[in-house]
Amino acid sequence: MKNSFTLIELIFVIVIIGLLASFAVPKFMQTKASASATSALSLVSSVRTAIETKHGEWIINDDLDTNNGYTPQGYPQKLDDAALNTAKELLFDGTDTLPLLKKGIKSCLDNNCWYKKSEDTDNNLSDYIYKFNANDYIQLEYNGSNGNFDCVDSDSKSKEECESIIK
Repeated sequence: MKNSFTLIELIFVIVIIGLLASFAVPKFMQTKASASATSALSLVSSVRTAIETKHGEWIINDDLDTNNGYTPQGYPQKLDDAALNTAKELLFDGTDTLPLLKKGIKSCLDNNCWYKKSEDTDNNLSDYIYKFNANDYIQLEYNGSNGNFDCVDSDSKSKEECESIIK
């Protein structure tokens, strides 16, 4: 009667577990990357919908006053009051005069996070970065003149690569 496993049996089991893990880990990493891209897509869609909602409200209310947070074309002048390149700022929550999303998201400079890169208030332009990891990110620009929140070329990804991720 045998009370324990032989060394060969143990090595055989370890090899099988190693082979199974070698197939599972890459699949898990792809799933994580896919989830991160889906999260970015979801937020971009929400922001675009909120921009169009605010534009619709402007049209319905026939509100031509640009002092209330709208551009002369009826789009929000900016998407938030967040500081540039800073963590723990609320993004996409609008401004004091014109709220956008009910709950903004907190910026961070780590992986899988959004942050505000630049802002040109004279031309109603703001650039936002979604960082997948240190060298992999997408950049989107908000244009308050036409309400577009679209991909732009960056050092990491071209406009076309960015669009393929968020569409």
